[in-house]
Amino acid sequence: MDWNSIITDVVSGTLLLVFGGIGGWIAGISKGKKKSELAIERKNEIYQPIIDELIDYTNFNWDIMTEIKAPKLFEIVSNCYKYGLSEELLKKCESLNNSIKVYSNINIISVSHNIIVKIFKEAYEEIYGSIIEGVCYHSDRDGNEWNEEVIAAPVEYLEQFDCPEQIRNLLINEGMYSDQVCIDYENSLYEPIYKQLKDIYASFLYIHINGEQYKLPECKIKLRMLPEEHMAYYYDFFERFNQNEDIQKKYKIREDIIYSSQGIVQDLKDIVERIVKIYEVEQI
Repeated sequence: MDWNSIITDVVSGTLLLVFGGIGGWIAGISKGKKKSELAIERKNEIYQPIIDELIDYTNFNWDIMTEIKAPKLFEIVSNCYKYGLSEELLKKCESLNNSIKVYSNINIISVSHNIIVKIFKEAYEEIYGSIIEGVCYHSDRDGNEWNEEVIAAPVEYLEQFDCPEQIRNLLINEGMYSDQVCIDYENSLYEPIYKQLKDIYASFLYIHINGEQYKLPECKIKLRMLPEEHMAYYYDFFERFNQNEDIQKKYKIREDIIYSSQGIVQDLKDIVERIVKIYEVEQI
């Protein structure tokens, strides 16, 4: 029996096991470190940014005047193959992103302008008899003839210009009247109105065309106040605004966005907390 050979084989086998174990241990450490770094990277580049982006929309402190900005959410949903979110979390993000799109597509300035135009037309017709101020006759080379109704200039100009800043100022001051009109001079009885509305109506009633103020027709009814005050007082803008189908839809979507944001933020906070406990603590 060659004891020298046996001892050499045993030592070689032992060394192989030792170095193999050390190699496996080192590989395990390397793999664990890589996994840790990846987890921390995802926390810093994906999870935390979405939390920061959505946190403002998780409470009821914002209204439908708020423009929702969530570019990180949009990026992750649009390029989901890059980010590897869980199927459940991705579905929540996609649903929220779709809700934000529908919410953003409802333009409350445009809705408000349409309501104001409708009120203006109704009130103008009540006060002055008609929004039509004449008929224009047309003909072409082929002998065709037709008539075209001429819309009163104040109505036509209001339809064309939506005065977004004045409307925005009106909307943010709902419930806060800034002017009043006298409805009974004998008893000194005054009622509140929105100055913003009165000013919008006045700016188109007394419009200047080619440097000259438009001449309004004679009133068909007896007014106790200025025409613009009559419009602002007797025609309730906010009643129509709050009953508008698009506005009610926007309020409903806002509520959905709040609850969806709450759910997603909580899910992400749980993920971040696990990453911090498992990986970031190991880095210290």
